Amino acid sequence: MNAFKGKRILIVEDSRFQAQITANILNKYGYMTEIALTGEEAVEKVSGSRCPDLILMDIELGKGMDGVLAARTIQQFRDVPVVFLTAHTEKEIVEKIRTITGYGYVLKGAGEHVLVSTVEMALHLYEANAHANMYRQIFENSLNEIYIFHPATLKFIAVNRGARKNLGYTIEELSTMTPLDLEPELDPESFRALLEPLVGGMQEQLLFNTVHRRKDGSLYPAEIHLQLFGHSGEKVCVALIIDLTERRKMEEELRAREATLSAIMGSAREAIVMLDGQGNVTFWNPAGEQLFGYSREEILGKDLHRLVVPDESFYQTYQEAFKHFQLTGEGNVIGKTIELKAKHKDGRELDVKLSLSALRIRDAWHAVGIVRDISERKRFEKTLRNKERQLRLMLEGIPSPAWLINRERRILAQNKAAEMVGTKVGNYCWGSLHGTKSHPDECREAIEKSGTPLPGTKCYFCRGDEALDKNEPINSEVEFAGGIWDTWWIPLGEDTFLHYAADVTRYKKLEEELRRLSVTDALTGAYNRRYFEQVLEQENERARRTGSPFSLIMLDLDHFKSINDRFGHAAGDLVLKSLVDLINGRIRKIDCLARWGGEEFVILLPNTPVDKAAGLAEELRGQLSSMNIPGVGSVTASFGVAGYCPSDTADTLIMRADNMLYEAKSSGRNCVQHTGKCL
Repeated sequence: MNAFKGKRILIVEDSRFQAQITANILNKYGYMTEIALTGEEAVEKVSGSRCPDLILMDIELGKGMDGVLAARTIQQFRDVPVVFLTAHTEKEIVEKIRTITGYGYVLKGAGEHVLVSTVEMALHLYEANAHANMYRQIFENSLNEIYIFHPATLKFIAVNRGARKNLGYTIEELSTMTPLDLEPELDPESFRALLEPLVGGMQEQLLFNTVHRRKDGSLYPAEIHLQLFGHSGEKVCVALIIDLTERRKMEEELRAREATLSAIMGSAREAIVMLDGQGNVTFWNPAGEQLFGYSREEILGKDLHRLVVPDESFYQTYQEAFKHFQLTGEGNVIGKTIELKAKHKDGRELDVKLSLSALRIRDAWHAVGIVRDISERKRFEKTLRNKERQLRLMLEGIPSPAWLINRERRILAQNKAAEMVGTKVGNYCWGSLHGTKSHPDECREAIEKSGTPLPGTKCYFCRGDEALDKNEPINSEVEFAGGIWDTWWIPLGEDTFLHYAADVTRYKKLEEELRRLSVTDALTGAYNRRYFEQVLEQENERARRTGSPFSLIMLDLDHFKSINDRFGHAAGDLVLKSLVDLINGRIRKIDCLARWGGEEFVILLPNTPVDKAAGLAEELRGQLSSMNIPGVGSVTASFGVAGYCPSDTADTLIMRADNMLYEAKSSGRNCVQHTGKCL
């Protein structure tokens, strides 16, 4: 059953279709939903009388303010949790989300369960935060005095506002004081004697009357309710007058922390085990049950090693080592990761990896172990070794040339396809395959001069050693001899790897062409608007980090409609392409020209202050107006130029450039207007 049934969710998504899909899912789980298509609409809805309980915010809204700006605006006047919808998880986007909200994000296209679970977790977290804030306010704003102090040192740990106000001490002053500084009637010996029944566990609560002394020397009577509580692994004394709210707050926080810890431990894939000073199990998570077969009830309080150590002689060795650990918290395996054998409840032998650490609790050393089952990996390694011989035969199943090569770069075996390229078993692979042209300069020179290779000679792109050291296959694309090769190095044991490569030049060229088509305008060859917006966001972020300047030029062909009307659309297309050719012939490689829409274009100029950008715009304007376009004659354009300001987003910078373009149009066209002013 959904505990949050009836909660109101505001979905902020510029695609009504996608927003409705999300709304339908949430409605199915009992949520009430409302849709906003822009950031401005979302701000308006949240500022109304019916504030939503949670906002699902698209981080990349198409028009107006984006999701980040909308969320920041809302959080200035409403305390409402925001979960972002995003199609990207790049580090910059995730970090930006973290600076705005503590409620995370959902990847667009994630399954129904992921969406609903994220919403529920965000609502739970918001509710928990609200409760935590409420309890904190109760303690600090209570009209009754509340003191918390350490029973051993008697030092104050916390004193609430009501007590500070009545006593006249600051927090800093109280942090160095004890209850004895407030109670003139008690000396240390009598106060500890008073506490003894409580600290010794003979009484659960003490109630007594005393007199407190304020900072100014004045006295006042106080009825003290004193109890002992556990907090962060220690015992603390809580003294209060009548009001028991603080105790409930502390207990609730402790339960919440235990629940959080239990959830973390319960979800861990590795077995997590804690042993007390006698070697008995005090903590055993579900992964431990799955790995060793013992339930929590069966294992708690038992000698772990008696149950899971397969060899009796090793058990005796452990007993001796554990005695040393009990005294010092040290041992040969503390702080290390080791691989060893263990025993399952059903008698099966397991291969495990153990990471062991020491934890001191109440003057006794406890051991915490994280155990991972590596039986499958060990079986795989054994199988891999056994199959190395068989893999030599399997080489023939690889259509591309393939070789078995050792660390010294000697060919151990090869398939028929490899023989056809002229390689020979026993030769160096680098000599047979590519000759010296694939060597680093110093290796090539040594071979050419002396005929003897340097130790460790290999092709500059070879990753065979890396594959062997990591014991995992490595794949990379290598550009060599005018082609692109999909190349593999696959370890087969400690000193041998399988190497083969397939020519993927044609596919990579096709891939590059498809990418080019995806980011450019089909008519003019200029970049398209979507790609430009990505580049602008990146440049905006770079400028924010480094402080380097950049500028935008927006231009619009004057009276372009009349060109189409008078000369036809083919002539209009020629004008657009001629304009792009003119600009591309003038700007730098690092600059970015894009078709913004229709006859409107935009140019991004990195490392360029606005005055130089305006000069370039004027130069382009003059060249365009003097250019003769066949069948059309001369054309003109209006230019708007704006420079980056530290407070700029991509949207605000584009808006200022667009405003300058509007001023150029209003000033009679065929001119340049620029601004260096910031909003």
